[in-house]
Amino acid sequence: MLTCVASHGWARWSVVLVLAISACSTERPVPREPGDRPTAARQIPVHARGDLREGSAAVMSQQQPGIVFTINDSGHEPQVFALDSTGADRGVWRVTNATNVDWEAASIGPCARVDVALALPAGCLYVADVGDNDELRPYTTIYRIPEPRAEAAGFVGSTTAERLSLRYSDGPHDVEAIYVDRSGDVMLITKRRRTSVTGDLRRSLVFAVAASAWGRDTAAVAALVDSLPIVPGSASGRTVTDAALSPDGRYLAVRTYVDVYVFATDTTDGRVDARVAPTRCDIQDLER
Repeated sequence: MLTCVASHGWARWSVVLVLAISACSTERPVPREPGDRPTAARQIPVHARGDLREGSAAVMSQQQPGIVFTINDSGHEPQVFALDSTGADRGVWRVTNATNVDWEAASIGPCARVDVALALPAGCLYVADVGDNDELRPYTTIYRIPEPRAEAAGFVGSTTAERLSLRYSDGPHDVEAIYVDRSGDVMLITKRRRTSVTGDLRRSLVFAVAASAWGRDTAAVAALVDSLPIVPGSASGRTVTDAALSPDGRYLAVRTYVDVYVFATDTTDGRVDARVAPTRCDIQDLER
């Protein structure tokens, strides 16, 4: 059983949505059978620290079973929180060399570009300061820190971030969903309703920043690489709020306020396999 986590902002005492995926084989059938799909969704009640006030992401550790990392939304201190599978506190780390303008997403990934054939374990936590409600920010930022080791309740530590400034190839976008593929490339998925020149609603766009962009003095350009068959604004609550890639790189879960889509993905580059129709899970009852 592999697990990826998807969430959107919640207040204290709220919940994290955990999507369990049955993906035990390392071989990738094409196309995948209908039974090789998500099997369950469950909630984890959060009853951790008082300073976790507006959680805006949830990331399941690949190295520490049962540990979830989360962050506060905009206007809070630059902190990373660890919880266990019961929702209990497992420590908080202040992130230096970082500012929380609008932290909206996080992901687990390698600490540098890697050859996916080596199957190296993910070792870094990526925190995305990419929220832009008015779509006016010329540059946004992604931070990368070594994955913290979970501690006892009440632990307070610190960690220093690498930072990557980025801009989109076609102008500002509001983003609340990112994922990092197994090579270290960062994928960003647009959140909001947008229309074409003919007035039709557009699909969510996927932008990519190459792992090689880290360590440069200039801002990276996030290039448009794909779109998803999720149309923000096509139903009430259908705006993209989070995403997670399964540890084996075979599935991508993308959530809105009302549903979760699970896509088959190419394990070499994390891109969605358009030949396989996504599975959609209605989560409106979980939101109540």
